[in-house]
Amino acid sequence: MKQNSKLYLDRLRQQDMSLEYKAVNGLQRTPWTIDTKVLEVMRQAWDSGQEWAGLPPRFDLDLPAYPFDVDPPELTEEQHNQYKDWAKKRSQIYTHNGKSMSRRIQVERTLQIAEEYAKHSEFYFVWQLDFRSRKYPVESFMSPQVADWGKALLLFNNGFPINNYEDAQWLAIHGANLFGNDKVSFTDRIQWAWDNEADIVKCAENPLDYMWWTTADKPWQFLGWCFEWYGLLREGWGFYTHLPCAADGSCNGLQHLSAILLDEKGGRATNLVPNDVPSDIYSDVAARATALVTADAEQGDELAKKCLEFGIDRSLTKRPVMIVPYSGTQHACREYIQEAIDDKIIKKGMPNPFGDDLFGVGVYLAKHVWQGINETISSARQVMDYVKEVGSHYGAANKHMEWITPTNFLVVQPYYNTKKRLIKTHIDGNLVYLSYQQELQDSVNRSRISTGASPNFIHSLDAAALTFTINKCLDTNMMDFSMVHDSYGTHSPNMGIMSHTLREAFVDMYQKYDVLQELRDHAVATLGDSTIPQPPTKGSLNLSRVMESDYFFA
Repeated sequence: MKQNSKLYLDRLRQQDMSLEYKAVNGLQRTPWTIDTKVLEVMRQAWDSGQEWAGLPPRFDLDLPAYPFDVDPPELTEEQHNQYKDWAKKRSQIYTHNGKSMSRRIQVERTLQIAEEYAKHSEFYFVWQLDFRSRKYPVESFMSPQVADWGKALLLFNNGFPINNYEDAQWLAIHGANLFGNDKVSFTDRIQWAWDNEADIVKCAENPLDYMWWTTADKPWQFLGWCFEWYGLLREGWGFYTHLPCAADGSCNGLQHLSAILLDEKGGRATNLVPNDVPSDIYSDVAARATALVTADAEQGDELAKKCLEFGIDRSLTKRPVMIVPYSGTQHACREYIQEAIDDKIIKKGMPNPFGDDLFGVGVYLAKHVWQGINETISSARQVMDYVKEVGSHYGAANKHMEWITPTNFLVVQPYYNTKKRLIKTHIDGNLVYLSYQQELQDSVNRSRISTGASPNFIHSLDAAALTFTINKCLDTNMMDFSMVHDSYGTHSPNMGIMSHTLREAFVDMYQKYDVLQELRDHAVATLGDSTIPQPPTKGSLNLSRVMESDYFFA
């Protein structure tokens, strides 16, 4: 446990934690090895000093030299305008170099660890839980949960034979997903892998010269996939695959929110019901926002017309939608929209119809995107508001909010009020003032209880679903897992079993546990407060249809 409260740990020891122990031990028993082919390419790319497929540049970009032979106070008006442009460009490069430094350290450290671990036939990760029971490897540079370049270096040590097309189908789907071709049907994704055989072979045989793999959404993992698919093409049926293949939840936080209240509209938007092609809630919200902006444009709003000219697509709405289950705000929505606009203009070279006032554009679009989100997933807001209201009763009682998850894990939000403390000390003969935030053990932070209640509640439920899934898979003798909170992976031939199992675990959890009612009952018993309102009324979604939905996790 990532926890330093002895009282909380003592309370956990009184809980039946057998389900959590079984799941964590299942994760820890998975043996791994290094993908030396990917490692070799990555090392050469990194040593070249150039930017490769998401790797940062090895060295700082050169700062532009001061362009004048006189000091700034002596510049003419025309030179002063040039000076401002020079200073702005220099500042941008300086900021870029600063951000790149931490990423460079990550890449270099990751490569060093991989080269050391490549000397061993197999290795294992130690896993730990946070206070919501979410599961994390202790290793911070190279693990199943890190950035693309770190994740790409890992293979299962155990191989599993691919004996037919059915065994290979999830390997094909995984490759299409990594490339970014993940909004089409499974049939089309599988066909995509077979249709691109020539490009895949060229990448596998000469990745430093044939650069098609660098255009993928997750280029380093895709390169690893190219090596694996090339092995299957070369060896044929009977090829032993070591590559983790994964299925990702369709905006998983919203899937949980829709399931809690059995919301039909949210269920359709997040693939809780079957469809011929995957539903895309980000595109749904973009379409609704476009309709709202179009209405403004028809009334003569010039900014609305410019927004339609620029285009409102899923890239603008994805991050605002993703943050909704985690107490995202309209202010954060504006920030993400503005970042997406900047990305399109600066990195992709799209024409800018807005001029310099991108902040105003963000404010305008955020209003309509936020309305589109609320109309598309209204039940999500109901759940979040209710959990927040329960939290307010804990805050009023000066107690930490808590609840018990379906796996019998006790969650306690560790949010105290703090007081700034100053320390005066001497370091190397110099007087130094340091400060830190001291937790006040006699009072809870009511604001943090309120903002953290909903995201922590949903995180604890996705952690419970993962626990149930791992344990059910272990009961079928599946032994190798590559798990992120909303992305479940194993060997391609076993992905069919995992796909069925994760759906079964999700449905069972919400059919057996009324999580909002249990949240209230625990609060009433803990606080002795019967004024806590009853949960919102549920809808009519038939949750068992998740079992038929191909794109629930895809």
